[in-house]
Amino acid sequence: MTNLKDISHFLYGKGFWYADPIREIQGLTEEQLYWIPSSKSLCILWHVGHIAHREKYHIGYFLQGIKKNLIPSQYEVFGPEWCSLEKLQKSIKSMQDVFSWVKDVRKASYEYIESLTDEDYFSIPKTSEDNLSVAHWLFITSSHTALHIGRIQLLRALIENSKERAC
Repeated sequence: MTNLKDISHFLYGKGFWYADPIREIQGLTEEQLYWIPSSKSLCILWHVGHIAHREKYHIGYFLQGIKKNLIPSQYEVFGPEWCSLEKLQKSIKSMQDVFSWVKDVRKASYEYIESLTDEDYFSIPKTSEDNLSVAHWLFITSSHTALHIGRIQLLRALIENSKERAC
């Protein structure tokens, strides 16, 4: 990898194994995706949706300046606030809808990354908080994704009664 675009694509799932929430949940049932170890916990499905929610918000709002209709209302439960399992289950229509939305968000991220020039990475969008550059937002968002992938892996290990994967 020799340029920022290649690195960005890598960090958004074209190579980096801590970037694809859909890959991490392959083989899990709906019951397992909703499982929580306690009433104060978040389920695997929430982490999957949260990754997409924050990616869409960071790229859509902070980088592209989209202010309206950014997140479909039924997926606001995946936002930055804690959400009960009951509220999550009432908000979404189906698992397949969530998975399709997550894939669509990632596809839009790929398209955005592909549109960038080398100079764009160093620019500071008008809607960026704290005057952070495009590169900063892209890289912090991929780091955020990796954190939640780790949580998904922990919950999966608990569900499957297996050892947690050490990094």
